[in-house]
Amino acid sequence: MVLEEMYNGRFYPCETVVADSQEYRRAVKACADLMESLSERLSKEDYNLVEELRTQEAIIQCEENESHFKYGFSAGLLVQQEAREQVKLRDRNK
Repeated sequence: MVLEEMYNGRFYPCETVVADSQEYRRAVKACADLMESLSERLSKEDYNLVEELRTQEAIIQCEENESHFKYGFSAGLLVQQEAREQVKLRDRNK
C-alpha cells in the first residue's frame, strides 16, 4: 500500500522508477557514446568542464521534474475534490 510505504519512509518513486522506452535507451547510449568520444578528443580540463556541465544539467532536470510532479499531483487532487463536490451537488438535487 502506497500510504504505508510513504509513512514508513520507503516510497522513493524518483529513485525506483526508470524510463523503459526505446527512445530512452537510445538517448542513454547516445550520451554514453558522445561522452566517450569527448573524453578522447578533449583535454582533461575541458572534459572536466563537460562533466560539470552534465552534473549541473542533471540538477536542473531533477528540480524541474520535482516541480512538475508537485504540480501534477496537486492538480490531480483538485480534480478529485471537484468531482466529489459535483457528486454531492447531484445527490442534493435528487
